[in-house]
Amino acid sequence: MTQINEESQRLASLAIFRELYDNQKDIYTVISCFLDEIITNQGKHEFNITEITNLLNKTFDFSIPDAVVQTALRKLEYLKKEEGNFIVTNFPKKGSYQIGTRQEEILSSNNIIVENLFLFIEAKKNQKLGQIEKERIVHCFGSFLINDSDGEEYSDYISAFVISNKKNEDFRQQLNKIREGVLLYSGLTYNSNLSETGSWKTELTIYLDTELLFHFVGYNGELYQSLFNGFYSYVKEINNKAPQRLIKFKYFREVADEVENFFSKASFILEGKDSPKPNVTAMNSVLDGCKKASDLIEKKSDFFLFLKTNDITKDESIECFDKSNHEFNILDQKTIEAISKEFGFDIVEPLCLLNYVHINRKQANLNNFYNIGSILLTGKIRTIRLAWHELVKDEGNVPLATTLDWITNKFWFKLNKGFGNGGFPKSFDIITKAQIVLSHVLNESVGEKYDELQKKYKDGVITEDQVKARILNLRTQVKKPEDINQEDVSQILSTITEDTLEKFILSQEHFKNKAQQQELENFELKKSLKKEKEKNQEIGREKNQLSNEIIASKEKLLVEKEGIILLLKDQQEPIDREVKKAVIILKSIIFGSIIIFYAIFYFLISQLGWDRMEQWTWILTFSIPVIFYVIYFLITEKTIDPKKIFEKRRQKIRNLKYKHFRFDDDKLQKLLKETEELKIDIGYQKKQLNN
Repeated sequence: MTQINEESQRLASLAIFRELYDNQKDIYTVISCFLDEIITNQGKHEFNITEITNLLNKTFDFSIPDAVVQTALRKLEYLKKEEGNFIVTNFPKKGSYQIGTRQEEILSSNNIIVENLFLFIEAKKNQKLGQIEKERIVHCFGSFLINDSDGEEYSDYISAFVISNKKNEDFRQQLNKIREGVLLYSGLTYNSNLSETGSWKTELTIYLDTELLFHFVGYNGELYQSLFNGFYSYVKEINNKAPQRLIKFKYFREVADEVENFFSKASFILEGKDSPKPNVTAMNSVLDGCKKASDLIEKKSDFFLFLKTNDITKDESIECFDKSNHEFNILDQKTIEAISKEFGFDIVEPLCLLNYVHINRKQANLNNFYNIGSILLTGKIRTIRLAWHELVKDEGNVPLATTLDWITNKFWFKLNKGFGNGGFPKSFDIITKAQIVLSHVLNESVGEKYDELQKKYKDGVITEDQVKARILNLRTQVKKPEDINQEDVSQILSTITEDTLEKFILSQEHFKNKAQQQELENFELKKSLKKEKEKNQEIGREKNQLSNEIIASKEKLLVEKEGIILLLKDQQEPIDREVKKAVIILKSIIFGSIIIFYAIFYFLISQLGWDRMEQWTWILTFSIPVIFYVIYFLITEKTIDPKKIFEKRRQKIRNLKYKHFRFDDDKLQKLLKETEELKIDIGYQKKQLNN
């Protein structure tokens, strides 16, 4: 439980970082608010820079350097510096922003999301989670939000959970606030001078890997292209403001060769000599619209022309074995063997690209992003892992390679875009992040199934016709990030979590291709009357088998939905008791008001006499209600229905309680309706099967 609380506190601190920035619009002032909270809450009257920095980082799980903290302390007017120590001259009563109180509020909201995540995973896995699993899930959830690579284990379930809450605006805002805090906070890393925010003064060469070139051209889909264009617009803004072009785009010879090989493979596929790997979406984009080899040649020519038009050129100047570059060379056999053994794959190709960058940097200031001179921008996870390995990256240095969202963040921060100036980069939207991750996991899973299928064919386990049919089916499972919606979540998780190709085939082929196969088989039956009886019997058996599989699948889905309903009803029961209590209180107030009203009348009559009170009794009990009723009718053209009014009030109380406890009644009602429809459908299927 301690680990879960620590992870939650870290996320809450980042959300507060975002809120403070939105109010203060200055990083140093934001940090000074956190320092003010520590000084006042812990009664610090005197301290040195090391002491207060350690306390700040420990309290809020930050890693802010001494130099930044020292500048931020100048924002606190009640401090003065004497002989290296900071002394409080006029001790304030309490932190002005009340960070501690706000942190508790955010922690409470975050914990509700985490509990719902546990319920979601339990429902999808159909099993209860243990404490160790929950701690790991919370860690992975935090890593997902802050772009940490140490959290891939549950990334598919976390992404699915986020997408399933796509229409929950409060949910999105809460998680995006953490993401925005990450964006701002990470601007402090590899940046020794925050005062230069708003301008770019140094030269930087960004080497683009193959995937990034495909992003730019649009081969990997609209979302990736949009994300790259957002980043590219920041680069153009910097270059347009500068007297000369400071930031340049290039790609290495190896990347150019990879692109050439990619188009060669496309040519083989077009000629029927090879088949495309289903999860490589760029290949489908390249082949789309091509009917002959010359079409591919034109498309490749257009690709390189597009790069050249946008000032993205090939770099052939770096030579690894030149004597002048020898001291900067990291490409050695010992490193290759050690890391390859650790990672389980050959690192020569990605290390070669990183080596080029390392040589190009030479004696640059390697712990400051804005002075490194060059960096590789890649979409390959293996290259990123390699770039962060301790044998490749010295501690504190900027990695040799990075991702699109990381570098977009840096440019956004450096240009001082701010949240009131068009918002933060699209890549930091929580739904975009979830779509990208789930698409990647899904397509990797399909790729593994494709490799398994190829192996079975080579081993003679399945026939060529079976391979073709199943590859065709695998292609239908691949999705680009922008194509993933709430409705796809369950099916995608089912595809990802299948253990073997056989299960995958059964769950996909029978449900999506059987109808077409049935029609083809019936057509063939008509051509041969001699085999009509035997084939009809075969069709009957297959139909029964298919029906049984459909029924079994729907029954499994029914059990899953009923399990979720039970979990929701368990949540609903205490809330409904609160609603019932509130309604009873409302009734008591109304009833008590009526009793008090008439008690006052009886008291006045007994004190003042009937003769004096008769006319007031008539006015207050008959005339005024009638007049009020007539006026209401003339204005609204409706009659007063106490029952409807009370029911509306009851519903309003229920809605408020459900909103307060974050209970989704619409989801419960939808599930109840779906289970009833499933029961009817299953009954109908069984009846059809028996007939």
